[in-house]
Amino acid sequence: MAKIILVSKNITATSWQLAQALRSQQHEVVILTSRGEEPLGHLHGIEFMAYFRRWNFVEGLKIIPGLFGLQPQILHIVLDEDRMNAAQIVLSTFAKSHPACVLTTSLLNIRYGLRRSNPVRYLVEESDIITCPTVEALGQLRGLNVRSNSQGRGILPPALDFRHDTLSEIYADGSDARLIADLADNDYFVVPFRETRFNPDSENLMRIRTLAQKHKVALWGSYSHWPLRDRKKFAAWMAKFDCEHRWVVTGSMPPHLSKILLERATAFVLAGQKFTPVEMTEYYMRAIQSQAVMILDSRQTSIHSDLWKNAVNCWVLNHEHTQRDLVKLLSRPHLRLPEVMSEQRAQGSHLIDSSLNELNRLYNKALSHLR
Repeated sequence: MAKIILVSKNITATSWQLAQALRSQQHEVVILTSRGEEPLGHLHGIEFMAYFRRWNFVEGLKIIPGLFGLQPQILHIVLDEDRMNAAQIVLSTFAKSHPACVLTTSLLNIRYGLRRSNPVRYLVEESDIITCPTVEALGQLRGLNVRSNSQGRGILPPALDFRHDTLSEIYADGSDARLIADLADNDYFVVPFRETRFNPDSENLMRIRTLAQKHKVALWGSYSHWPLRDRKKFAAWMAKFDCEHRWVVTGSMPPHLSKILLERATAFVLAGQKFTPVEMTEYYMRAIQSQAVMILDSRQTSIHSDLWKNAVNCWVLNHEHTQRDLVKLLSRPHLRLPEVMSEQRAQGSHLIDSSLNELNRLYNKALSHLR
């Protein structure tokens, strides 16, 4: 088994579950993270190094002698998005110059683009192994000048984290349990609401209007950042299509109320919106815990793709024809499904095992090339 240093600026469900899974397969695992970060559970033999106060060039250089004195066989850097700091650059440079070390990068979201001005581009090009959350994300790596002809590539999605006490709040407005009571006697949809301004040509607002013509819509989020003029325009626009009293903005909701909101909804509609893989996984987790019916699009189901079956445990709309498929779906007499994606079923789906087995295969292949 290999000695692995896992570099993660913050301890997230993904980095923690990856460390736990690697340790369960008898690898020696060291987590290198920021000062003040804490384990998310029992260490079970994992060495936890909360070292970096600042992820700068100097601190990166200072830790190199001790770190590589451990003689790691694999340095695995986990990036939440395509940005990296000076310390990560130092660590990856030393790992690549170390003849007995495999440099591995997990890139969970490509947000800015891997242009030549982005150091992550060169990290990806130099890595012996690269993982992304979806096949589509791996496709964005085409055309890079990869140094190794044998670079291994695999899928590693963000981890589903079902610890109930870790549901983080997303919005910052005040909210009241009265909203739940007001919706109790209605069929309603829940839609994450993240519009930056009112735009009557917004495809997302058009979908919201389409949903409101069928049932009431709970817009899960806030529009307090909108100018008052935009809020009035939005209200008038909805009224124009006979949806005046068929929508409500939730504001902030504590986790127990958001769970009730989703439990009682006709459906939780994510289709058509663009979320990062981490955000998408967070919404999946909340929906699964609430056993909510989900309406997704075909691009969204590429994340944790083994979980989703159209018309069985969710509804999947074609990403290229979301509006058309939504209208067709809403013409159905009901949206009930034969199966519910429960927490137990999601945890028992062996997603972590299959991803880890693929990662282990890539590790072994890369290590064999070093020998």
